[in-house]
Amino acid sequence: MRVAVLRCGRLPSFVTWEIADVESLFDDDRRLIDALRDRGVDAEPVAWSADGVDWDAYDVAVLRSTWDYVDRTELFLEVMTTIDRSGCTLLNPLDAVHWNVDKRYLDDLADWGVPIVPVVRGLPAEAAALVAEVESTGWTELVLKPSVGVGGAGVVRTDAAGLPRLLASLPRAAEVMVQPFAPSVLDEGELSFVSIGGSQSHVLRKRPAPGDFRAHGIYGGSVERSVASPGDVAEVEAMLSRLPFDLHYARVDVVRLDGRLAVLELELVEPMLYLDRATGAAERLAEATIARSSRS
Repeated sequence: MRVAVLRCGRLPSFVTWEIADVESLFDDDRRLIDALRDRGVDAEPVAWSADGVDWDAYDVAVLRSTWDYVDRTELFLEVMTTIDRSGCTLLNPLDAVHWNVDKRYLDDLADWGVPIVPVVRGLPAEAAALVAEVESTGWTELVLKPSVGVGGAGVVRTDAAGLPRLLASLPRAAEVMVQPFAPSVLDEGELSFVSIGGSQSHVLRKRPAPGDFRAHGIYGGSVERSVASPGDVAEVEAMLSRLPFDLHYARVDVVRLDGRLAVLELELVEPMLYLDRATGAAERLAEATIARSSRS
């Protein structure tokens, strides 16, 4: 059995600062590869954008740290389609990947009865209409983000008064989404529920650095293992049960909004799973990968 653990060929373009140990970013990948090799599987990292890869030479390709897809989304989807049409099993599956790369998936979640942090979409070129729609919601504290993005890139906190000025500074044709700011991010933090092989694996609590609002490590945020209440676990499991995909893994990022959990993001393509935070998590992912290969 051969497994390609897919990673980026280069860091995404929004990373413009010095990173002392770039390879440390790929700790999840290494842990999965080691766990697979311990089980007699020939596993190796493969850049999704590498030229001349014979995908038929692999049994499984597991999407992991493919963060630079945001810079070449169309090419990324073409390569994923090529893998899917080969003899190699793509995990997560292609239909889930296509659906998840654009944050319009939040609209579908809402249609399927999954609680989300509400969203208003629009183009900076149509700023007046977008601002008017946001004003009609009554939201005062806002978060603006690109419709396609990873790692908090391009995410900005503002207020209703500052939204027109902010939109005027953005590319006119790049769709953005505006959401209400959830104050619970600053105290309770953002909760990430990691599912592997269809079962809950572990829960993470992510908090922003003092003075920031983005719960990402690259902006100084902290990540720690957490224990969720049975009620919260049941809520997230109910959310995942509504998805029409056969998922290998998922990370559900939620915040508490008006007293209930709401999806901030659902990560199916390249989420950090923080395998180092949960004993046995890498092994669970490896076992699930082997099981999926056997099913295929």
